[in-house]
Amino acid sequence: MVLVFISSKIFTYETNKTILLESVPIQENIPLFPFTTLKLGGSARYFLSCKTQSDVHIGLDFAKEKGIPFWILGGGSNTIIPDDGYQGLIIKIDTKGIQERELGDFVQISVEAGMSWDQFVEQTIKQGLTGIECLSGIPGTVGASPIQNIGAYGQEVSNTIESVTALGPDRKIYEFSREECGFSYRNSAFKSGAFQKFIVLSVHFLLSKVEPICVKYPEVENAWSARKKERPVTQSRLEDLEEFRNLILSLRKAKSMVLDPSDPNTMSVGSYFTNPILSPESLERLMNRFQELNLNPPNLFKDADGYTKISAAWLLEQSGITKGLSYKSVGVSTKHCLALVNRGGTTRELLELEEIVRMQVQTKFGIRLEREPVLLKS
Repeated sequence: MVLVFISSKIFTYETNKTILLESVPIQENIPLFPFTTLKLGGSARYFLSCKTQSDVHIGLDFAKEKGIPFWILGGGSNTIIPDDGYQGLIIKIDTKGIQERELGDFVQISVEAGMSWDQFVEQTIKQGLTGIECLSGIPGTVGASPIQNIGAYGQEVSNTIESVTALGPDRKIYEFSREECGFSYRNSAFKSGAFQKFIVLSVHFLLSKVEPICVKYPEVENAWSARKKERPVTQSRLEDLEEFRNLILSLRKAKSMVLDPSDPNTMSVGSYFTNPILSPESLERLMNRFQELNLNPPNLFKDADGYTKISAAWLLEQSGITKGLSYKSVGVSTKHCLALVNRGGTTRELLELEEIVRMQVQTKFGIRLEREPVLLKS
């Protein structure tokens, strides 16, 4: 952990409906549903879009002076807003910027937290870099990527992160190494560990100019092999990477996992539940349950520590949660049973459906699914 900077005091004054802090407007009573992929939830009492890191300090000073809570919002693709909104300050991170440094066969890239994740991936593909190519099409911002330790198709962002720069509760800026970030499956010290009160300002990656494309996941491997048979002519590394990105995007689009205003199934947070990680004892109980139900187990993924990951989607399907299932004005995606979608409903209805789905899996298999997105407390 490296200490970098100490912030200075900010002074404020107010107008009728917009509060101006050194020319940075804080808005009042702003609906939050447009800022999330679910398009659900009420309004924020106060709202600040931060274009610079200094703006973040301004927002924190305002929250402290008002004696109100604050919440950091990125792309809104992993956040559930309550129907009654948020009675504090929403600090939306909209900072942009990239710095690069050549290191032999690698490129060190520092990215501001507010940059679109997929735009960043697309840029690295165009540079012929590998390390995050399987993470194409994931919504959200770069700053959210280490918090959730986003992953897909055999890659996790933590494998390429060198460090994370974050603002601490003491208003000092720290740089945390990959080891200090406490990465695990869809988790980090920023999400549920010692750094929950830290605000990610920038993320520092190390990507490769020479390492091959990551083709580990069976679905990707089969689709990639089929594509290569269709075009036996050898392509350049850059052409291969661009084609591979298009393949990943097509796989995600087939499941409505790429944001598309014309596709109602994308009014979701993507995968709503994480894949359960089972201890050896839990796995043994589950295998016994499979025998009782006369079910063949799905593909299981074991890690080096003896734990096993099982598909949440498979558990849902086997528990009777079908694609297209409806509950009031929410439901299950018609393309992927792991995605709960908004069909003009409310957050309350979504949470009711969540519990219905969870209880069906728990009743049949004895496994309680964990919600992946964060529910904001009003």
